[in-house]
Amino acid sequence: VTGLSGAGKSSLVFETLHAEGQRRYVETFSPYTRQFLELLDRPHLDSAENIRPSIAIQQSNSVKTTRSTVGTMTELTDYFKVWFSHVAKLYDPETGDLVEDDNPDSIWKKVLEDSLNNTVLLTFRVDRPKQLNWDEILGPLKAQGYTRVLHNGGIHRLEELTLKKSETAPLFVIQDRIKITKANRSRFVESIQTALHFGQGEVILFDNSCKETGHYSTGLHSPKSGKRFKPATPAMFSFNSPIGACPECRGFGRIIQVDYRLAIPNRKLSIDEGAIKAWQGAVYSESLNDLRVFCTKLGIPTDVPFEDLTQEHQDFVIQGDPNYGKTGYKWPKAWYGLKGFFDWLETKTYRMHVRVFLSRFRTYTQCPSCQGTRLQPESLNWKWR
Repeated sequence: VTGLSGAGKSSLVFETLHAEGQRRYVETFSPYTRQFLELLDRPHLDSAENIRPSIAIQQSNSVKTTRSTVGTMTELTDYFKVWFSHVAKLYDPETGDLVEDDNPDSIWKKVLEDSLNNTVLLTFRVDRPKQLNWDEILGPLKAQGYTRVLHNGGIHRLEELTLKKSETAPLFVIQDRIKITKANRSRFVESIQTALHFGQGEVILFDNSCKETGHYSTGLHSPKSGKRFKPATPAMFSFNSPIGACPECRGFGRIIQVDYRLAIPNRKLSIDEGAIKAWQGAVYSESLNDLRVFCTKLGIPTDVPFEDLTQEHQDFVIQGDPNYGKTGYKWPKAWYGLKGFFDWLETKTYRMHVRVFLSRFRTYTQCPSCQGTRLQPESLNWKWR
């Protein structure tokens, strides 16, 4: 809505359109519920059609913090996190597959669509705990009336099955063999309920050739990767909540760390010419001498520009020995690198001069865990498409 100052833009939008939309929306609730909602005055108008509920952003002088965004200052994120927790779908980060909370009815609908008029084997998986042998597992199965299992790609009768204690392949106990027709719905659902109970929330379907045709589970569980996920809550999509904030950057989207471009600002200089700015002067010159010792051992030239060194030699100077820190690979037998030097300084930050020194070589960078999204990795698995 545009117009000259004082023409009535705000009155039209807020006092007429928004007020009428909210009034009609509030009237859809019961009288008991309406007493808890904000009631706007009825606007002065003759007729209004197709007015929808709206959200009005109130102008205010909010206090801005380092966590503030347009969404938080306008309170839009408060609505977004509630909405997103209801409409978003969960995807397995490893396989990219949709993760759903299955139940007997939902499994029936999927199987009916995929395997109508086909015969399937409903099974649940049984693994052998280390402290038990197979006879201790097969005995209770026989006592409960199970007669057939699927093992190593074939169907076997329990009384004829002999397994060595060293056998690690799982058994798939056949709960039912059923033809998928609408008339068999009740039998299918009952068998699925039993299989889910004994299979600890998982059921696997096979065809007559013992080829797997479906893997379903209750709860937010990915059958392929074996991962289990927490259900979505509004707090998961808020970087101001410890539940949803990235643990590495704590919801800021960036972290402060050493920038080696500041530690070696001029790569046209050689090590002898002072390419490593952090070791210039007498305070930390001992580290520069340590570097020269290892450069001599490994044949790394210290009199050529740093940028002309091979990538392997540059990485050695900055990152140190790849095995540094392991048994037999500690100072003075192994080179700690520029990285190890700064890691050591991080343990001395209780000293003022160390904090001042580190500040010269630190910079803000995008958080590598959340890629600047501010949310924890599990929250990023939820998507709305």
